[in-house]
Amino acid sequence: MKTISAILLGIHLLASPAPDKGLPTAVEVASQSKGQWESLFDGNNPSKHWTSVKGGAFPSHGWKAVKGELRLIPGQKAGDIMSKKVYGDFILEIEYKLAKNSNSGVKYLVSPLHTKDGKVEWNGPEYQMIDDENHEAVKGRISPKTETGAAYLLYAPNKNKQLHPYGQWNKARIVVQGKHVEHWLNGKKILSYERGTEEFRALVAGTKFEMYTSRYGEAESGHILLTDHQDASSFRNIRIKRL
Repeated sequence: MKTISAILLGIHLLASPAPDKGLPTAVEVASQSKGQWESLFDGNNPSKHWTSVKGGAFPSHGWKAVKGELRLIPGQKAGDIMSKKVYGDFILEIEYKLAKNSNSGVKYLVSPLHTKDGKVEWNGPEYQMIDDENHEAVKGRISPKTETGAAYLLYAPNKNKQLHPYGQWNKARIVVQGKHVEHWLNGKKILSYERGTEEFRALVAGTKFEMYTSRYGEAESGHILLTDHQDASSFRNIRIKRL
């Protein structure tokens, strides 16, 4: 998991300081009708819905549309990508496939957060995706809060989750409705939590996310973000529905 330098956006612009120069400034607000599914990848043109967090257009290398999949080519250092639109209450569905030992993740409600040393960074809760069986950080359930389906560093998923091994497709679902969040894996709910509670804030305070002066994970709306950990990963059938 990585922290991402970024700018302020959308409804926060008028109330917040100016962002760092050179970072993306164009933001589209989700406008589709509630209850309708919106595809975030048509299998051919990822730049339609996604942009680089480094600034400017979609990355020219690293992220590629191949055979209807959005693939991250390892070692390219393309950087994370995030949705052009922001979303509040929603259901997000995404199918993903990892290579052996790969680590990835989907962040949601991603918004600009101020650090204690005066920087501004993109961040939000993360649905962790990792090779549970082989990755040294998690195999043998040595770190449940960083294994597949976890709300990264905060909440562990159900230990009886049904995870397909590396090289096979899994389907993740994220439900956000107000403060309530659910993580699903292959059709079954594997964890739920409430944002902004005393418990939530205490957990945040015990992680690296305590470096923010603004409330981590408590934005009313934000971007969807796919992480680049320089490990081979593939995504398809990415869609979102506003609630």
